[in-house]
Parts: sequence; C-alpha cells; structure tokens
Amino acid sequence: MKESRIIAAGIMVLLVLVIIGCKKIETGIEVIEKEELPEQKAGESVSVGYGWSTKDNPKEAVTEAVSSVKESLGEKIPEYAILFATVGYDTDTLLKEVKALLPATQIYGGTSLLGVLTKDGYHVGETGSLSLLAISSSKITFGAGGANLDDFDSPRDAGKEAITSAIKNAGREGELPKIVLITTAPGHEEEIIHGIENIVSNNTPIIGGSSADNDITGKWKQFANDKVYSNGVSLTAIFTDLKVSFAYDAGYLITENQGIITNASGRVIYEIDNNPAAIVYNEWTGGIISDKLETGGSILSETSFYPLAKLLQAETEEIHYLSVHPLSVNLPEKSLTVFTDIEQGQEILLMRGNWELLLNRAQSTSHNALANAKIAKGEGYFGIYTFCAGTLLAIPEEERAKMTLLINSELGGIPFIGTFTFGEQGFIPGVGNMHGNLVNSMIIFSE
Repeated sequence: MKESRIIAAGIMVLLVLVIIGCKKIETGIEVIEKEELPEQKAGESVSVGYGWSTKDNPKEAVTEAVSSVKESLGEKIPEYAILFATVGYDTDTLLKEVKALLPATQIYGGTSLLGVLTKDGYHVGETGSLSLLAISSSKITFGAGGANLDDFDSPRDAGKEAITSAIKNAGREGELPKIVLITTAPGHEEEIIHGIENIVSNNTPIIGGSSADNDITGKWKQFANDKVYSNGVSLTAIFTDLKVSFAYDAGYLITENQGIITNASGRVIYEIDNNPAAIVYNEWTGGIISDKLETGGSILSETSFYPLAKLLQAETEEIHYLSVHPLSVNLPEKSLTVFTDIEQGQEILLMRGNWELLLNRAQSTSHNALANAKIAKGEGYFGIYTFCAGTLLAIPEEERAKMTLLINSELGGIPFIGTFTFGEQGFIPGVGNMHGNLVNSMIIFSE
C-alpha cells in the first residue's frame, strides 16, 4: 500500500517527523520549566497573559482565569481576549463575568469538547473548564465581530455581516486584515467562508474551527464581544505587520483506494465510481462498517482512523489532501453523510491512521507553523491551536495530556490557547480557504 504523509495545509511533513514524535513520547519529553520561560521580554510591545480554570462555579472559574491574565499583564489593559470553554458551564454567565472583569476588552471564542488547552496542560473539570488568552499590543489591531445565522437569509450573508462588524470594531474599514480567526456553529462552514471572502479576499487566510459540545446535541456556543450565539459565527479581523505563520494539517497516511464522486448533494455522497458510497467505503476499509450496511446509522467512531480525503490541486499543480469525516450510513440507498460539502466529480481517496499519528500532530503542526515563517523556537509571542474533537476522542484518555508537552517542546513554551472543534477551517496555499474534518492548526505571532 502506497503511503505518504498527509498535510492538508499543503506543507508536506516528512514521515520522519512523526517517527521522531513517537520516539519522544516513548523516551520522555524535556519539560520546560515555567520559571525559565518569562511571559514578557524587556522592551517587547506585545504583552500576553493567559489563565485557565476547572472550578465548578462559572463566576469563580472566570475570576481565577482573569486573575492569572492580569498577573501577567500587570498594569496593561488587554484590547483583546480569546475565550474557550466547555458546555458544562452556563456560557452566558461566563461571558458576562469576563466582560465585567475586562470591560474594555473585545472577546472572541466558543465552546470546546471535553476540555481546553494552555501551555500549562490539558484542562478537564468535573463541571467544565475554560481558558483565556489576552493581548495588549501596539503592533496588533484586533476587531471582534459576530452574527446570528438565524437573523439572515443565508449563512453567506451572516458571514458578510460578521466580518464587516469585525473590521469596523478594529477601526480599519477599507483595509484587508492579515488573517481572520473563525469560530462558527457546525453545519454551514463553506457558505460562511464564502461570505467572509466577499468582503475581504480569497487570499486572506481564515483559520479556526466549529464550536463543539460533549455529545453532538447542539449545545455548542460562539462568543463575540457581549454576545453568545447558539447558531452563529464569531470572527476576529487582525491587522498587523508582525509575522503571522500557520500550519493546517491532517496527519494521516494515504492509501491506494481512490475514486470519483459520481453522485452527491450537499454533504451526502450517494455514489463513488457509480456504486453506492457506503459499499465502496466498506470495501476500501476492509469491512469496518459491514454491520451498518444493514442497519444504517452513525459511523463516527469507526471512521476516525479511516477518513476520506478530497484531492485538491494547487496553482503550482501540487496535490493536497483535505480530510473528510464520514458521519453515517443512510438506507436504503447506502449513501454516506459526511461533515463537509461534496461536489460531483470530486476526486476522493481513503486515508488511514492511528492514535499515535494523531497525537503527534501536536508536535509536527507546531513545528511547521514555526518553519513556515522561519520563526525560532521560543521566539513567538503567542499561539492559537485548534484540534479536531473527533481525533481527540480517538486518542486514549490517558495519552491526551501529552499534547501540551509536544506543543511546548516545539514552541519553546510560549503562551498558547487551544480548543477541540467539530470541523476545522484553514488556508491551503494555492487552493484557498477550506473547511475540513479531523484536522488541526496552529497560528503563531512573532516579530
């Protein structure tokens, strides 16, 4: 079986990086002591503070996280903050408390599956967990904005409104942001991206994820300043002359099983090579969904290690692979529902992986984000990490805490914040902004 390392962002990672990552897990990772990594170097004009909490009471959790942020920032007032939290909390209370303690700060974010990440660890509480990263800088202008999809005729219109309000809140009307951060409700990601691009350009990277809950029952939320949406989109338009480097990676191996989508509509694949899609997929995977061909229903857990992938050709003629997570088998036609829009004529193939490969993306993707802009280890100001919730669930629970160690080993311990999402948006050079599944991304800001 032909194998190669899959990188959805178009930056092909050599398989040796994964092997190195696996060895580091086996032999132990150098733990970077917090006192060796000052949050702020003398003379820097980018000040970053972060905090987190797993306290059960939402007000106490916010107070603890904000206290840590303020301790790092000192007298500086943050213009902007990212808030990720789990749905065990009353999110309206969370946002209200954050705004009360940081009244002059724009807020962006949303909900995460099970836990959140910071450089201190993987944080999971009995009731909930939250993380907060705040920035005060003369070198970065932030504008947070949002929109409720239910208030618009189409998701595209909601995307237009959200980015327009974000740019306005940055005070940079008429200018193009360097990058756009996105947290959206699952379901209409491609259309929202198109709406954003109608206002900015298709060369402006849009990176982030679709907010999650713990059981796919629609409890997810999106945060935009003082608004909490259930079916909305939260954006940040960022204007800066700093380096903003990123990587958007899948981390699976490709197989020789490949075909053409011959019948599809929306997010349903009816046929691959003129045969029922579920039957083809089952044959490609050696029968992992055989029982569901008779009963139908969810195949989420079975397919986490066997995603499909869109073949995307860049302007340079380089081929990129964007992973797609099968959701369910539909009877009687034996079609597949997936988590991205699919077009008839799309070339598609099968990928495969295991939990070790998925865990080691935390290292390889962080490495790529640094390498793409030649940022030295430890030289970034802060990072923003997005990791697919489906791949998190595929990693054994006792192994998940290693994710932070792997990220810190590459980034040199700079502050970062992370979330676990139900879909990931990212920019593939030469292709454009895309919505994929089972993907992770890292964004790093640096001189």
